[in-house]
Amino acid sequence: MNEAYVEHDAAKVTIAELRSAHPDDRFYDAKMKVLSEQIKHHVHEEELRFEGMFAQARAAGVDVDALGEKMAARKKSLLAEYKANGLPVATTRSFIGHELKRGEPLEEAASAQ
Repeated sequence: MNEAYVEHDAAKVTIAELRSAHPDDRFYDAKMKVLSEQIKHHVHEEELRFEGMFAQARAAGVDVDALGEKMAARKKSLLAEYKANGLPVATTRSFIGHELKRGEPLEEAASAQ
């Protein structure tokens, strides 16, 4: 689960970056591609036949059909909330709020010298 939290948090940060950017921005396409690849990888891991989260749930005796219904209801509720209020501020579980400083891409920094 810890790995899943970190992956979800990384996706939330990238999504926040994309939401505040413009498609013509330099790193927009790269961020979109990396986000897509991370999500595909994450979903693949969850769906692994014997080791994935759903396989682990079945092995632990979880009623996955009931869980699926519960997840569908939650999705419906979240979509209604989104339509009424817009996206909420993302909450992360694994990041501890390090201060970051934005630097110039390496080739731009080198050409400025």
